[in-house]
Amino acid sequence: MNKPTIAITMGDPAGIGPEIVARVLGEAEVRSCCNPVVIGDPKILARAVELVGNRLSTVIVSTVTSAGTNPSTLDVVPAGELPDGVLMPGTLDARWGESAAACCRRAVEIAKEGEVSAIVSTPFNKEAFHMAGIMAMDDITYFHQCFGVPDRAYMVGEVAGLWVTMVTFHVPFRSIADLITCEAILDKIRGLHRVMQAAEVNPLRIGVAALNVHSGEGGVFGREEIDVIGPAIRIANAEGYDVIGPVPPDSLFLNALKGDYAGLVCMYHDQANIGRKILGREQPGVTLYMGMPTPVVTVPHGTAYDIAWKGVAKHVMLIRAVTMAAAMARK
Repeated sequence: MNKPTIAITMGDPAGIGPEIVARVLGEAEVRSCCNPVVIGDPKILARAVELVGNRLSTVIVSTVTSAGTNPSTLDVVPAGELPDGVLMPGTLDARWGESAAACCRRAVEIAKEGEVSAIVSTPFNKEAFHMAGIMAMDDITYFHQCFGVPDRAYMVGEVAGLWVTMVTFHVPFRSIADLITCEAILDKIRGLHRVMQAAEVNPLRIGVAALNVHSGEGGVFGREEIDVIGPAIRIANAEGYDVIGPVPPDSLFLNALKGDYAGLVCMYHDQANIGRKILGREQPGVTLYMGMPTPVVTVPHGTAYDIAWKGVAKHVMLIRAVTMAAAMARK
């Protein structure tokens, strides 16, 4: 079977992105599932290869055709290049934000030309990103803008066999309740079901979180469960989806780990990600950016400025992201 070609972005150059990319390109598991091509600064990537000591040769390529096939090379399409000697690891700088964004733009251009089957994105630093004058709220929004398609992007994360999405994403906490609508919940239920179905999850049951403490206690602590979340669940069940809830947020992950359901629809970012990140300390997870013409997969961690360029960053989650991207590309 022909292996898909996957574009892997360098990410924020002052973070751990370059070194975990260099490590991943030396893994047989990655080379066996795809032809990986890195989008980034060749000088920085060569420095990362030297840091991790895996003896890959950094090779500049102008096209991804036939690239990524030699397991002894790190093939790189130049993007986000910085002047010699300016990089200061672990620091915030608009130049790092623009570099990461340029890698994203080039990866999308290549994807739109049909030269790669999926994109794997290493972390942006959102503060550096915004310092560069890029006004997209986050990297998923920026990818969507670069693809130039209607804004239907949403996130699905997987860890420990649990598949998680959220109704609201990077928004102020005060805005959450107003953004939780019946249609928004249904969109996430349907989208999560599609992803789980493609991943051949069985049984394909989804738990939907409540918003309020104790699921609102019959309206004592809020009516979102009565007026919005409950009706969305009933509509989903009428459409043939296997959905239960609203589940009290403090029981959502515990019930899932017991096997009550494999999919979780959370109401907001931290409701989903606290559980994901705790589980992810022991098992590698992955994050999928859905709703775009080409699959985009990333890791559920940030730039880790505190350990960047010290040669200690773990790359197991990036391996998982690349192998997931390859599986999505094949399907």
